[in-house]
Amino acid sequence: MIVELTRQEFTKVFSHKYPYLLVALVLAVQVVRMLATALTPPETTLDIVTGPQLWAQGVGMGLRFGVYLLLVIGAMAFSQEFSQGTVKTVLVLPVQRWQWCSAKLLFLVLVAMALLASIVGLAVLIVAFTLGWGDVIREEVVLYTSGEVWRHILLAVGLTAVFLLPVCAFGQLIGIYFSSSGAAVGTALLVGIILEAAAGLGGFGRYVFLYHLHRPVAVVEKLGKGLPFKWDGVAGWGLAACLITFLVLSIWQVWRLERMDIAG
Repeated sequence: MIVELTRQEFTKVFSHKYPYLLVALVLAVQVVRMLATALTPPETTLDIVTGPQLWAQGVGMGLRFGVYLLLVIGAMAFSQEFSQGTVKTVLVLPVQRWQWCSAKLLFLVLVAMALLASIVGLAVLIVAFTLGWGDVIREEVVLYTSGEVWRHILLAVGLTAVFLLPVCAFGQLIGIYFSSSGAAVGTALLVGIILEAAAGLGGFGRYVFLYHLHRPVAVVEKLGKGLPFKWDGVAGWGLAACLITFLVLSIWQVWRLERMDIAG
């Protein structure tokens, strides 16, 4: 049942033009940022941008805008159903509310994974056609081999995929509290901006899930610069915090939906 509901969600959402326009906007911003960086001649040898560094900057830019795309789609998941009155069809279908909620969340997670794959794949292609891939070399010294670079990139992508989960759950949770899709989207974007700002507030930021989202890519950027780096805090506390946040927000959604008077 959840699989069928998820399929219906894909059909419903992608029958509109706005998801395609939002994705195109995210990828366009990423392309512009990466090409501007790649085509700008370095002033000194220290300013030379490596392939992994360019990849990290491009993916970071794509994620920054991609988060708001996910918040928009997530906020509309339920609020649009409420505003159009289609939510009442759940009452006549052999579907439990937790299944309906889970299907919508699964749809949003799949969209997030597809968006991440697009951002990462596009960045890989742009690097390949501009700076090229290879070893990270500074002052004619090989600091990281090509194999090490790709191993860390794959780890960064895997962690980022997990860190996107609470973003999906958070956006959908906001939509449950609004009967107007416009108000839900506006609130989701506003709260997203606030959380992104809070993520930069020193020690407090580590308690905000958006803070962890960009850390794996930042590690790869350090690698590209030839700087030392560690995965400990990212793969440890960050991973646990995001998984717990995703679980709490998911249960919160189901709890809220089970207690709503949909018939009214």
